[in-house]
Amino acid sequence: MYSIPRLFKSVRKMIVPTSLKRKLIYVLLFSTLIPLLLIGIISYTSMHTILENKITSGIHSNLKQVRVSLENVLGNLNYASQQLAFDGRVGKDIYAYMSDEHPYDRKILAGEIETEMNLLTSTNPNIGLMFYYMKGTNQILFPNLLVRDGFNPEHLPAFTKLQNMIYYGPHQTLNAQFNRSVMSLTRKIDVPGLEQLYIYMETENRLVDTIFNKLQYGMEVNHLIVDTDNQVAYTEQPSSFPVGMKFAEPGESGSRGIIGSEYIFEEASNQGWRVVAVIPAESYKHEILNWFLQFIAVAFLSLCVSLAFAWLIWRTVTRPLTRLNREIRSITQNQSVNTLQLTGTDEFDYSLRRFHDMKNTIVELIDDIKTSERKKTRLEVEKMISQINPHFVHNTLDTIRWQARLNGQEDIDHLISTLNRVLHYNLGKGETASIQEELNALKDYMTLQEVRYQFHFDIRISVEPEQLELRIPRFMLQPLVENALYHGIGDDGLILVDISQIEAHSIQIEVSDNGVGMAPEEAEQLLHEDNPSRTRRGMGIGMPYVIRTLKYLYGDAANIHIKSKTGEGTSITITIPVIHAGKENDHACIHS
Repeated sequence: MYSIPRLFKSVRKMIVPTSLKRKLIYVLLFSTLIPLLLIGIISYTSMHTILENKITSGIHSNLKQVRVSLENVLGNLNYASQQLAFDGRVGKDIYAYMSDEHPYDRKILAGEIETEMNLLTSTNPNIGLMFYYMKGTNQILFPNLLVRDGFNPEHLPAFTKLQNMIYYGPHQTLNAQFNRSVMSLTRKIDVPGLEQLYIYMETENRLVDTIFNKLQYGMEVNHLIVDTDNQVAYTEQPSSFPVGMKFAEPGESGSRGIIGSEYIFEEASNQGWRVVAVIPAESYKHEILNWFLQFIAVAFLSLCVSLAFAWLIWRTVTRPLTRLNREIRSITQNQSVNTLQLTGTDEFDYSLRRFHDMKNTIVELIDDIKTSERKKTRLEVEKMISQINPHFVHNTLDTIRWQARLNGQEDIDHLISTLNRVLHYNLGKGETASIQEELNALKDYMTLQEVRYQFHFDIRISVEPEQLELRIPRFMLQPLVENALYHGIGDDGLILVDISQIEAHSIQIEVSDNGVGMAPEEAEQLLHEDNPSRTRRGMGIGMPYVIRTLKYLYGDAANIHIKSKTGEGTSITITIPVIHAGKENDHACIHS
């Protein structure tokens, strides 16, 4: 069971990606989906309207063409039937034929009527079967083609009546030689004595099929003809719209309605009848659906392309990142610096170069730290030894001093007391001391040297009283004086120690002698901490101690200069920042 915070964290991780790969996929997907959705909504609305208008206009146009064709057919039937009526050329012959009782004249008139009817058929190709008939008995007269048995016009689907004419919707032809749908007309011969004589006329057998051609719509269509009584007179879909079914009241010409799952379009004629197109909804929406499916296919293809680009970009990024991660792991695993492998991408190569340089610097720093740690360990051991040895020396000297005092040897007592003070000061704690303390220790040191050396020398110290409390590095003067004493002066030698404050921020310490001196090149070499010539000249550890102390406490803020010339003595000048009493840790500020 997941806890609620953990579940929330998992959901948040799925929604808000943290990896570069997921971010790239999300960005490219959204950058593709959002325009596709916006364009899709606008396009679908526009294209749906355009396509619907196009389909509707096409249906209206085709339906109007059907209506006009039907009107032309009916008009043609009307025109042709007028020639068979009483006021027509054939009509007069048929009246004479019906009125004349002489057999010979009737035979001649019958031949002329048949000839005229055949001529009418040949000059009007849209006319098929036609004949006269007597209403009531349905006796057929002068048929131009073979008539099917059982003729009864009462059984034909009439869809409009005009005065003495009745138009019949598409029905099976009465021509015994064919089995096609035709339009037909019955017309009364309105003459005295022939009230039961009518004309029957059909369209050509293929005409109706041509008018109701479904291929012109480009979709599944069924036609209806609704008569003036709003009843279905002709149907191509008897299961849903049987003949005789009451149909909806006529609306605006060309209007569209929906009955069930079918779209209804209609065109009304001036005579009151209507031609109706019934289109299944699936067929009507087929073209729109095809366009929508094409759009979905394009959208899916665009998403696939976006994912491919995301994968390509990820592959472009992952190799440099892998190399960068390898460089990072090499640091965490303390691996040695290896050869840099570039990626060929300027931005990543720049970062790799900088990181590789940083890695080299870190490795060097680690090596320096290791070296420093080893030195620190050695110094700690030496410090422990140095803390042990002074106690032994002090205790031994105190024993000797008290022994000398008990034996009345005052010179030895004074000498040991002085030595003890020098050792105590030199081995004392603290990095700095006041000038007064440094000078007192220097005087004790010189007292010891007077006993040691057999030649006479003089030391002169120059310092202002108000500067005695200024702080300078501990054990700084003694090494400088010792070097002058050991390696410079002889009989009647002179050592000058001059301490002065320069302006308000610096102290200058100058130790000079009138000894044998040295060449300027040798003096310059003594300033180098690891110069072997210093050992050859017997400088010992005094000068290295001074140089290291100055570098440790003041860094670049301190300055040491040696001025010497062979036969003219040596002068060592040190310039350091001012450290007032009570501020021994100011060197830390100098370092920072």
